[in-house]
Amino acid sequence: MATITIQGFERECNCDHCGRPLKLGVQVSTYGCIGADCFRKLIKPNPKRYNGNGLPSADWVKQLAIIASKGDKYAEDRYGLYGNWKEYELR
Repeated sequence: MATITIQGFERECNCDHCGRPLKLGVQVSTYGCIGADCFRKLIKPNPKRYNGNGLPSADWVKQLAIIASKGDKYAEDRYGLYGNWKEYELR
């Protein structure tokens, strides 16, 4: 089981997955800086974690990248995120 971890974000960059210019890119452990849509394409759906199609929205992925850059303490205190909230299983 391969995983991908959100590490932070980068402004005004290009997606290392598809090459598209981005206003806000998600920094991940294995691919560098990618777009939120590419992130959604790479991860495995998890209906227990997210309703509907089992994937987080692109806006939520961007928000998670911003939260990850501020640290685990901030994520837990402000958003109630704990455990492995930054880690996702690849398809």
